[in-house]
Amino acid sequence: MKPYTYLIKHRPTGKVYYGYRSANKVESHEDLWKHYFTSSPGVQKLIEETGVDSFDVEVRQIFETKEQAVSWETRVLRRCKVLHNERWLNQNVAGYIVPTEESRKKISDFHKDKPKSNKHKKNLSESQKGKPKKSTVYQTTEYRALMSKIKSGEGNARYGAKVCEETRRKISEANKGKPAYNKGVPMSEEQKELIRATKAANPYKWDAETLAKRVASQTGQKRQKLHCSHCERDIAVGWYNRHGDQCRARLNTLQQKFS
Repeated sequence: MKPYTYLIKHRPTGKVYYGYRSANKVESHEDLWKHYFTSSPGVQKLIEETGVDSFDVEVRQIFETKEQAVSWETRVLRRCKVLHNERWLNQNVAGYIVPTEESRKKISDFHKDKPKSNKHKKNLSESQKGKPKKSTVYQTTEYRALMSKIKSGEGNARYGAKVCEETRRKISEANKGKPAYNKGVPMSEEQKELIRATKAANPYKWDAETLAKRVASQTGQKRQKLHCSHCERDIAVGWYNRHGDQCRARLNTLQQKFS
């Protein structure tokens, strides 16, 4: 028998369902609503509630092949945007399903706090090998400059946002003991030149409010110092890294020793 598409309307609620049938053993008008009552769970539920006589059914079109019927059904469902209209009982189009809020929550709860196994991690790693990390358009200087301009100032999602002390503490605790991602990685001359050019083009200027806060936070504080055994001076910790082995007294001693 030839496959066909059909339309079903539930009179009490006004809900409708559109589908196709290809496994019929008799003609469409002898099959629909006599032997076949659709495979839709929504339609089956309404039949249980109000009976088969509460529906209007109609054979819409007859086809030569199953493929033609499937293609036409998909075309109609997409054109009617059935997944975005509560009037339609269809729950998917060509296998694509729009999950409900309830199903989204179930999926989220199922995966929440569930660690990935080593096998899962390996599968994810293997699936990404050989794939470009990003499209090349995102790596161009022009694109980066454009995004920098768009995301700067008020265009930044975090513009004007203030971080509370608790959040600062959590970030601090999370990063304690962790080395910087680029620690020990030397910069190329190209990177250094780019940083110099960027700083020269965008000199940082302290605004009056920020400068006042900085002065107030530093006023009255005693800086920690380290003692230099070469020149017998106490040097601030922040400067000691530059002073230490570069102490003039030490260098003079070495020069005299080897001269």
